[in-house]
Amino acid sequence: MRIYEKKRILVVVKTYPNPSHNYGETVCCAGVDLDAGWWVRMYPITFRQLADRQFSKYQVIECTATAPRGDKRPESLRINQDSIKLIGQPLPSGPTGWRRRMALLPPPAQSLEEIRDAQVADGTSIGMFRPKLIERLVIETAEPWTLRQQTYLRQQRLGLGEKTARAMQELEQVPWTFSYRFTCSDERCTTSHELQIQDWEIGQSFRRWSRTDPDRWEEMIRQRYERDLPDRDLYLVVGNLAKRHQTFVIIGLVRPPRPKMDGGDIQQSLDLMGEQGPMAGSRIGLETQETDTLGGDKGDESLELFPGES
Repeated sequence: MRIYEKKRILVVVKTYPNPSHNYGETVCCAGVDLDAGWWVRMYPITFRQLADRQFSKYQVIECTATAPRGDKRPESLRINQDSIKLIGQPLPSGPTGWRRRMALLPPPAQSLEEIRDAQVADGTSIGMFRPKLIERLVIETAEPWTLRQQTYLRQQRLGLGEKTARAMQELEQVPWTFSYRFTCSDERCTTSHELQIQDWEIGQSFRRWSRTDPDRWEEMIRQRYERDLPDRDLYLVVGNLAKRHQTFVIIGLVRPPRPKMDGGDIQQSLDLMGEQGPMAGSRIGLETQETDTLGGDKGDESLELFPGES
């Protein structure tokens, strides 16, 4: 018998929806267990079916959760979606809001190399670090969803009932993959890494801009993710794959503003860098509600974040 425990989680990561054999359309969500002070991975989250329980990034939720049977990664939690309760409003942005957000996150790792070492040592499967340099946003043609994946989505829609299925837009595959090529602030980093970005927002950026400005969407994507965000104090949240524990992908971007380095702002910079340590203590479409805007590198393998996906 499974034992479910009550959790308070600050949501930090939502990936773009993906077809799953076990759960249909799912979103990988990650956040911080506020009572334990460490990263957690939450699934299954059929986000677009949550209706009035849809949560935003940097919003606290209460839920009941248990250790999943098929996933031994220490951060993974199986969530009772019916138990999700939204607690207050999302934490605001701006300098003060970002200090509050960053203070609640676990201390960042030095590098991707450090996170990989932790995975070998203790099974760590989620971590956050600040890259030394974002060299390029790599854009490549995505492999189309297989007939089997499309079947999973159709079967899920049939089970929703006619009214709900009609109200919810059909899940659209983004026909491109987006990856960061970057280096780390670590002497062991002797060559560039290239990791795929699965954050919800970059997929939504493509969907929006390919409609409003079809001739300029790539230019707009590159401006935002290749130039604007790296100019902020950008951190990458990475998680590993369910079947390949040394293969990590970028599941979220944490991007506080880069503070001015003068006078009292120096302390603000230390706060945002995590020097203070953690202080853990209804639309149905695809549009995200955010306005403020996890071993090896990227390969050809299917990016399965959960066990049993195919």
